[in-house]
Amino acid sequence: MSPARTTGGLATPYAQPAAYDVAFAAHREAEVAFLVGCFRRWRREGVRRVLDIACGTGPHLIRLARRGYRVTGLDTSAANLAFVAEQARRAGVPVTLTAQDMAAFRVAERYDAAICLQNSQGYLLTNAELLGHFRSVARALRPGGLYLFDRYLLSAWRDPVRRWVWERRRDDVTVRSTLSVLHDVDPVRQTFDERLTLEVGAGPAAAVYWHVERARLVFPQELRALVALAGGFQWLGWFARYSLARPLERARRPMMLVAALRRR
Repeated sequence: MSPARTTGGLATPYAQPAAYDVAFAAHREAEVAFLVGCFRRWRREGVRRVLDIACGTGPHLIRLARRGYRVTGLDTSAANLAFVAEQARRAGVPVTLTAQDMAAFRVAERYDAAICLQNSQGYLLTNAELLGHFRSVARALRPGGLYLFDRYLLSAWRDPVRRWVWERRRDDVTVRSTLSVLHDVDPVRQTFDERLTLEVGAGPAAAVYWHVERARLVFPQELRALVALAGGFQWLGWFARYSLARPLERARRPMMLVAALRRR
């Protein structure tokens, strides 16, 4: 990557939402189909209003809006929210956006469902933050409302650094991505560094954006205990590969879990 123009600093790739959206576009249609399946399975009253927490570039939010759901996106990034607003304008769908921290937030209305995807909960680094998050979500939901979220899983802290490299293209934009996790592990705090690089374009004209983010692992049974401690939710189930036919208990070395909760 020596010919490329390299930039760095806090949240640099996340300040490039168009490139980030290209890099992480895979599987979103299937994930939204899973969400809709959960809505139909567990919300007999129906789901109309959905809160997308840490919505990022809005890959789920826009797809849900196209299906007729009334959606609100919550994120701390002004660049992301501006990108989502423009995507919604181009798609011709109405959305509501709010700049708030997922660790503690308040919204003016109640929702039928909330989602928090792409391992966004992993950036809450303490139990206190995670408990505050669950309680904020509970306040935002109507009784019987659903909360669906995913989390990264590990089989053990001794696993080596995990690294993925992939390339995707949309229109005339090519993005080569490198994501690695489990750098500088702190087994007591259960935290580690996650490193992301986006190389946009090719050759001398390419730009490389890099970012290091501290993330936290919560093991499955610990997660269930924290949900119980937060209060306000009934545990409905957890699944692998965004499939209601794949309960987590029967999955073999899953990389992600998807959990479903119902507001009491």
